[in-house]
Amino acid sequence: MRQRAFTVGSLIPGSTAPAIQQPQPAVKQMPKKIILQQGIQKFEISPAKGNLLDVALNQGKPIQYKCRKGTCGQCTVKVLHGPTLSQPNEQEYKKLANALNNGYRLACQAEILQ
Repeated sequence: MRQRAFTVGSLIPGSTAPAIQQPQPAVKQMPKKIILQQGIQKFEISPAKGNLLDVALNQGKPIQYKCRKGTCGQCTVKVLHGPTLSQPNEQEYKKLANALNNGYRLACQAEILQ
């Protein structure tokens, strides 16, 4: 069977010419929300550059905190859902120990990775 080359003049509306595929624009996904729990309160924050505490406070979330150095533990939150956070640092290991395995983090120490 002989293949026929198509030219502009040979394309007739309704013919079976191969369709030209247009490149699809890249779909930008919206960042997923981070859901935190502190005591009985739950907070939903939008991911942004910085640590969990600063980002939450900038978005008007009333997370309790005190020292901002990771020594008092006042800003301890449980991360229920959200994007990847930095690995726990030495302060978090000292203060939270096994609670890290259950999703608890120090909001002043945990950095949001983007």
